[in-house]
Amino acid sequence: MRPISILLSIAPMLIAQELQIQHDTPRQLSLTGFLAEVLKTNLDLAANKFNINIAEAEIAMARLFSDPEIAAGISSKELYSPNKPESPTEYGVELSWTLELGGKRSARTEVAEVGLQKAKVEFEVFVEELRATAAEAFIDALKARKIADETRKIHQGFVDIVRMNEIRYSAGDIGGVELAQSRLEARKFEGELIQADAEVRIADMALMQLLDTSALPFIPLGELNFAINPFDDEDVISSAIARGPEIQTARQNLELANSEVKLAKANRWIDLGLSAGVNHVPPVKPYGFDIEPANKSNTLSAMVSIPIPFSRRNKGELVQAEAVKSQAKLELSSTELKTRSEAKAALAQYDASLKCLKTFQEGILQDADKVIQASKMSYQKGHVSLMEYVMTQQSCAEVYLAYIGAQADYAKALIELDRVTGGHFRLVTRN
Repeated sequence: MRPISILLSIAPMLIAQELQIQHDTPRQLSLTGFLAEVLKTNLDLAANKFNINIAEAEIAMARLFSDPEIAAGISSKELYSPNKPESPTEYGVELSWTLELGGKRSARTEVAEVGLQKAKVEFEVFVEELRATAAEAFIDALKARKIADETRKIHQGFVDIVRMNEIRYSAGDIGGVELAQSRLEARKFEGELIQADAEVRIADMALMQLLDTSALPFIPLGELNFAINPFDDEDVISSAIARGPEIQTARQNLELANSEVKLAKANRWIDLGLSAGVNHVPPVKPYGFDIEPANKSNTLSAMVSIPIPFSRRNKGELVQAEAVKSQAKLELSSTELKTRSEAKAALAQYDASLKCLKTFQEGILQDADKVIQASKMSYQKGHVSLMEYVMTQQSCAEVYLAYIGAQADYAKALIELDRVTGGHFRLVTRN
């Protein structure tokens, strides 16, 4: 067989194998890429967006005029013809229409237009809330991976100690109890490693729940290392008051309540009924001496009907609308106070997490590295006992795990500042 024939025969298999490898290999997504994919494929977000389409349709319906009515039929027919022979049958056509007064149509349209703006604001708020939720889930996934990696390093360190102790035991430098104790500590951290890996899988599942069910699995890519920028307290509070999610919704509720009050006032006006009709009477033929001949007759009628507004004495709709408006005002004031408090709480959380993070970055980690190396060398030389070495390793491990937690807390504090201010601040990874 020629080489070209062999290549053509195995080419489909090579391509299929490459595609399978690409399918089996999880892709990597950064925080920015993950947030973009969430906003693109999240099913709850897609469902929420239909509220805008519904609100747009309500505007179109609110702008409609009342439909005219047309009526046609027999307006007069003699049922006892022997009494009135050759009596003509009269026919009539009438067109009627209701004329709305008081600006009802414009008031309905205004309510629908404000409802559209409210739907758009609520969608933007939903986007920001989803962004914050997705960012926190991504941070949790990175944190779980960092903890698992650190636990794996600690476990590997104890595995190395076990191997070294097996050699020392064979040489008679240590007893069987110390070897068994080192194995016990290694198995202990093996259990913690299993739990850490389980936390990674749980965090990954939380990420996948934010995506479309058909989304391919991925590995979160990035470091828990975000830029440290000072924030002006007044800037944060003013941004929260201007763009906070809860306060935006409260403002839209008040605007909608104002429009509904206008509609309730417009609905108190009466509507006029207008109608116009044509009656047709066919010609009458002479019959005997009692019936005189007559030509056909067409008559035009026009009427205006004015309802007697007894029901307008009941102001229930207007009272209800005014009460909703007053309630919306109070809720807006309450939301402003809550938003101010949330902004201050977010700033306090940010300051605390930043101080904690700086504490680790100002020498603690370097000291922990030195302690780990010195402790390991001392144990190898027999200067410290196994339990002293284990306690030192555990203390240093707690320092590293606490540092990972401090990084995650700082990132979440930034996310909370971003959420409270309606997207005014964004997470920025430090280069």
